[in-house]
Amino acid sequence: MCKHADQTEEFIHHLLENVYPCLELKLQNAIQCVYLKEYEEEQTSYLVELMHHLQNEFTSLVTCEQKLVFPSVMKVFNAKAAKEVQIPNLFDLMQLTRSKEHKIMTHVHNLVSVLETNTFKNGAIKQHDLAHSFINNFVNEKYRWNKMIEDRLNSCSCFRSNLYKGLGLDPKSPRQEKHV
Repeated sequence: MCKHADQTEEFIHHLLENVYPCLELKLQNAIQCVYLKEYEEEQTSYLVELMHHLQNEFTSLVTCEQKLVFPSVMKVFNAKAAKEVQIPNLFDLMQLTRSKEHKIMTHVHNLVSVLETNTFKNGAIKQHDLAHSFINNFVNEKYRWNKMIEDRLNSCSCFRSNLYKGLGLDPKSPRQEKHV
């Protein structure tokens, strides 16, 4: 394995051990916040529903990455060592995760819209913190991840070669890079 594999593994660990648990905790705290009881139930029901949708989509993304994406990325790095390994189509997996990321951010933007109403503008602190964490931390970390994978395809010869050869594609074809 090359140094890029070690760096990629470290970043995966960072997402799974630091970023995602922190966001999950913020989700739980925002949903279970006792101060929401200070508002009328009809005012909070849509807010709580939005947070549950966000939580479901976020959990789906994390599960997908844990079980499919992260092991697949590492499998590409290890492909030379194990010649018989079937290489997963990372292009499809990255498209799937980007779709989930987009759904997550749609829920976050809907949440922000609700929080900007007069009802919640000066309250709902945990919910504002949740939205802020997704807009800043989640977006930044996912950008770093996606950029890193793109960089691996463009500059890491072992990753690029293993992926394209494993998929039966020409590693020198520039057209195929656009899929990532």
